Amino acid sequence: MTDQTAPSQVSSDTVSQALEDQNIFELLGITKATDEEKEVFLDELQQVIWEDFVENDVSLLLTEEELAEFKKIGEDTSLKEDERQGNMIEFLEKLIPDLEKIMLEKALELKEELTRERISDYQEFYKSDAAKLEKVNASLALADKQEWKNVAQTLNTL
Repeated sequence: MTDQTAPSQVSSDTVSQALEDQNIFELLGITKATDEEKEVFLDELQQVIWEDFVENDVSLLLTEEELAEFKKIGEDTSLKEDERQGNMIEFLEKLIPDLEKIMLEKALELKEELTRERISDYQEFYKSDAAKLEKVNASLALADKQEWKNVAQTLNTL
């Protein structure tokens, strides 16, 4: 017979501080949004990541010929936007084996950027409240140490 309590004790004692394990809504302090609002927000974030990737990364990853074909797919006005984007992604997946990994990395970068922007906004907002500003600055120090769970918890007490 095995001890059923050991695994849960281990997992509860080790809380991940990794950015990828944190809920974006917790990090940004928007936990009271409806599921629909959260879905819209996530769709918008996904679109920002996609547009940034197309604008800044695609030309670095493709040959001139591949890039020309990619642009041709993107300019196909006979398709709806989501169909066109789907075709662009399919094209890239054939050429870039680690496309998903690249996109996840870009999503993490945006997650960190948005969290640091929240900290910066709070520094401005609480500049005349020493106690709260101290908490905000503490959250910045936690972010610099990659303690993202603690960042969210600290900011969400303000």
